[in-house]
Amino acid sequence: MSTSTGNYRRTGVAFLGCGYAADFYGPTLPNYPELEVVGAYDLRRERAESFTAEYGGRVYGALEEVLSDPEVEIVVNLTPTTEHYAVNRAALLAGKHVYCEKPMTTKLVEATELAELAEQRGLLLSSAPATVFSRSAQTLIRAVHGGTVGTPRLAYASLDMGPLAFMAYRDWQSARGVPWPYREEVGNGCVLEHAGYLLTWLTAMFGPVVRMSGQAVTPFSDQWEGVVDDVAPETSFGCLHFADGTVCRVTIGWAAPADKSLLVVGDQGVLSVEDVWQASSPVTLRRRVATTGRDTGYLGEPEQLPFVLPPLEYGYDDEAHDLTVSAGIADLARAVRSGERPLLDTEYCLHILDLSIRLATARSEDEAIDVPPPSATRLWGDRYRGPVAASVPR
Repeated sequence: MSTSTGNYRRTGVAFLGCGYAADFYGPTLPNYPELEVVGAYDLRRERAESFTAEYGGRVYGALEEVLSDPEVEIVVNLTPTTEHYAVNRAALLAGKHVYCEKPMTTKLVEATELAELAEQRGLLLSSAPATVFSRSAQTLIRAVHGGTVGTPRLAYASLDMGPLAFMAYRDWQSARGVPWPYREEVGNGCVLEHAGYLLTWLTAMFGPVVRMSGQAVTPFSDQWEGVVDDVAPETSFGCLHFADGTVCRVTIGWAAPADKSLLVVGDQGVLSVEDVWQASSPVTLRRRVATTGRDTGYLGEPEQLPFVLPPLEYGYDDEAHDLTVSAGIADLARAVRSGERPLLDTEYCLHILDLSIRLATARSEDEAIDVPPPSATRLWGDRYRGPVAASVPR
């Protein structure tokens, strides 16, 4: 059930799982007043109680209570990754739209089954991450689409988080004191957990990936003995070929020193973002200039582009995480209200998951990628390159 407030209709949302990740969503929810937190459920009731005390809504005593509540239109699945498939499926069978924390599942065949179930039941299925809605991402994407650096030819993208094995990860806690689930994260691996943060930006700029190759490695595997039984790759190196012809060198991992930069090289200049992890990291432009003699410095002085979106009012107290998290839920809610597909629609999310899994298990062989048609997602427009959004969902 939705309620009306002002000129917009509020959409009822329930959270399943109130662990560490829930504290990324909660503080940013007030940026989107069209979302109404109806309640939350967690196997550990005290976590649901602390979440609702902080962010609103009721505490449910069981999953079935959430799925049978007519006020809940969207289920936000923040359960452990091993539960994503079963919880997503149960929610869809109960007639709920679903927004799932990444990865949607760890198996593409399961995600495809969920997509087919959503289609059959006329429901919407979407997935994190939603950093493509950040000020930095939108400014960079629109600069590329607007021809600021001419035709993009090359990109360098890095999301190296620093060497996790040497950090005090056992001590990390969310704002409500929930420990970081390091066993699950290490078991899934940085690539599967984090690849989407870069891939959503890249595919929004250049269209889907049509061919790729890569290599996944675990340089500090000995450091995880006794922590997890099966260590996932710590770092992946990829070479991605996009539909518009751009080629990208991408690295994702938590073994090398931190580097979260993104560089787009066009035939008329270069665009760069120093830290894609931060929603308001500056976007810098260096235009191509004429050279003479033996001068090889063909770029002019750096200039910072004005952001195309205003800052969001509500964010985190934790300066390490400046992410546009709840924007994905708002994107889905807007689609529920309008009857249109969300920008992060199912086909798009499946493509991101497919690429993430390939990077997480990468081998050196060159692989062709099956991609959805241009009409399948609003993010790619008629020729795989078009505007992402008129504005971030508010």
